[in-house]
Amino acid sequence: MSAPASPPVTFTETEKFTETFQEVVPCRDDLGLYTITVTVQGVFHVTAAGIEEDGDFHSALPLRDDGNRDGRCCAERRDGPDVHGRFVNRMVETELITHSTGTLTFSVRAMGSDGSRISFHLVSHYTINALGVEFGFEKLSC
Repeated sequence: MSAPASPPVTFTETEKFTETFQEVVPCRDDLGLYTITVTVQGVFHVTAAGIEEDGDFHSALPLRDDGNRDGRCCAERRDGPDVHGRFVNRMVETELITHSTGTLTFSVRAMGSDGSRISFHLVSHYTINALGVEFGFEKLSC
């Protein structure tokens, strides 16, 4: 008779923050460099078979983590239209003994002060099989 399985360990963390950085707006490289400010609300959740003494979940398989971040974005530039909008960011990763997979999606819908619209969607995915062979792709849709 085998020992009973331990119940899974779960962890949930919420976050709220504002961050400012400089970047080119995806799908609109022609607009040049913007100062972008994002205001983010998010939640991150982990379910794992256990937890190591050092607090590490990642060696306790199976493991699933997922997160959602939603928020507002503002992109400003001295000599161009300001852009204001919303974004949604989702991610999920699953690690098993036989393989690992992960998917990230990031979508933005915004409007410029000149009436222009900016919209893009990014999908990034990876798979690693039991032999360590990696496959992945990233697709940006404008």
